[in-house]
Amino acid sequence: MTLLFCIINKSKIKYIRELILLDNQERKSWWGAPRKITDSIQDRKISWLELFSDLIYVVIIHSFVENLTEHFSLTGFVTFWVLFLFFFNTWTNMVLYFDLHGENNLRNVFFALLQIVAIAITATFTGDFFKGNYTGFILSYSFNQLIYMYLYLKTMISDPLHATTTRPFLISYVVGEIIFIGSIFVPSLALQQGMIIFSLLIFISTVMLESSNFDKEFNLRKIPFELNSAVLERYGLFTMIVLGESLAGIIEHMTEEHAHFVDYSHFVLAMLCIIGTWMIYYTMMDERKIIANHYWPISLFRGIHRFMIACLILQSFFIARTIEEYSAIYFQGLVLVTGLVLISLLVLSRWSLFNPEPLSNIETRVIGLAAVVILLMSLVQISIGLVVIDVVLLGIGVWDWAQK
Repeated sequence: MTLLFCIINKSKIKYIRELILLDNQERKSWWGAPRKITDSIQDRKISWLELFSDLIYVVIIHSFVENLTEHFSLTGFVTFWVLFLFFFNTWTNMVLYFDLHGENNLRNVFFALLQIVAIAITATFTGDFFKGNYTGFILSYSFNQLIYMYLYLKTMISDPLHATTTRPFLISYVVGEIIFIGSIFVPSLALQQGMIIFSLLIFISTVMLESSNFDKEFNLRKIPFELNSAVLERYGLFTMIVLGESLAGIIEHMTEEHAHFVDYSHFVLAMLCIIGTWMIYYTMMDERKIIANHYWPISLFRGIHRFMIACLILQSFFIARTIEEYSAIYFQGLVLVTGLVLISLLVLSRWSLFNPEPLSNIETRVIGLAAVVILLMSLVQISIGLVVIDVVLLGIGVWDWAQK
């Protein structure tokens, strides 16, 4: 009887210990740790947190367009590209962190929301940056960068093998930040601008220059060289945000004006241009697989996609200005960036370097010819050019959709 009593008590004690251990593990998971790069999630879906984090870029893109309107000059366009690359670099780093290391825990939510606040504060200095006042932007952007530098540092600590790629990344960013913050204290405006651009080049080129390290780690740990569907979907959502800004710009113009029939005809032509661009992008990029034998083609794909998104933002600016002022210079800008968008999509979909299923030869010829026709529209009247551009974009979109 005594023996039975002891056995029962020991069982109870063991059960209680297991409950306590389980409770401690659950409490720990409330904060959690970054996911190892090898712990990939099959068929990962975009989380609500990721969707929310993208919303801030709606405002940022709108501020780009508004400031370009006020600073329509060569300096203004250079400023746009610099700012776009800074902001998009942050977006890319957080997208990759979510994809490679994100977990459904309090830690991930806290730092994601902190980053949203940080990039929102940074966005408030966009107008100052266009005016040549950089200090506020530099300080706020540096704080924003420190967030994901810390996050990547923690991934290296929790997963020492990941140091192969993470350590050089962090070293480069520390050097870039020293130059970036140091630019505040130089007396010359030209030197300050040069240091800002140099630090930006360090930030955006680090991953590409580190391709050999990624090859080494990915091959050692048997990680495939690919962009999964969740990352491609994030690019698609960012593109949708930009197209939404295009729609907002032309609708805002029509709301402010006492429109006549001619104004509405221009409005419809602009709408059809946006719809045609939307059709082509999502028919060409939908369910596309991006796979390579090395890391640098994956990085190159992201770089080309980044360029295309910048062109789409400029398309948004030029569409709004074209229907508002009907000026040849704005229309020629629209023609140029629309042609570049089509060429970029052609490269993204055709290049076998990262496409296991590239576009067919006939699709390549048709889209290439369409890009040439669009670029030639800079030589004709605006109304005729807009009609031709719309017909080409919608025609390609419908034809490509029918091929799927």
